[in-house]
Amino acid sequence: MFQKTPKKIPVKGVAKREVKETICSECRKNKPYANKTKRLCSSCVKKLQVQKAKEKKDRERRKKAETVTQAKLDQVTSWLIRAVYEEKCHACGKEMQRKHLQCCHFVSRTKTATRFDLHNMLPGCQVCNMYTPHHVWELGKYINKLWGEDKTEILLELAGKQLKLNNADRKEIYVIYKQSLDRIETNDYSLKERIEILKETYFKYLDIVQPLIK
Repeated sequence: MFQKTPKKIPVKGVAKREVKETICSECRKNKPYANKTKRLCSSCVKKLQVQKAKEKKDRERRKKAETVTQAKLDQVTSWLIRAVYEEKCHACGKEMQRKHLQCCHFVSRTKTATRFDLHNMLPGCQVCNMYTPHHVWELGKYINKLWGEDKTEILLELAGKQLKLNNADRKEIYVIYKQSLDRIETNDYSLKERIEILKETYFKYLDIVQPLIK
């Protein structure tokens, strides 16, 4: 015959639960774990999340700084052109501060092969650049006078070709232009000396883009 299992006699009083220590691995305080895998309390989990968000933001900022967009290269090119020449419009001769001048292109910026060509640009006022078509004629005359009589023809021929720049190419050009800009802005050079710096910069630019023009 089978023996009957004796009935369990209930114990009077409140049952005692075993208390486990939960020491946070970061702050070493005895708190409940919010992250059991890493043994972290809620305060330390929050600190970790804030730190990760900050690191992500820093990475994105560094990545953005390392990326040289077409607009960023346009900007440094414009400042370099305005730093080299006299603070006046090439077309109407109106004198104004450098920051109020614009960078005028003989061949439109839509043409990739001449967009960053330093021989293709001169400073000008907003009125001439935006609303006075004859300024392009004046621009062409000055370019031919400065860089050679057939320079505008060379630029127009070059405009029909393609130039594809990747981020590394743009960054290399940006560094060259920025160094020349800083050099001009930190020294009291004459116009002639500034143009000589522009020539040097232009040849460095050619070394980069000539193999890429098709």
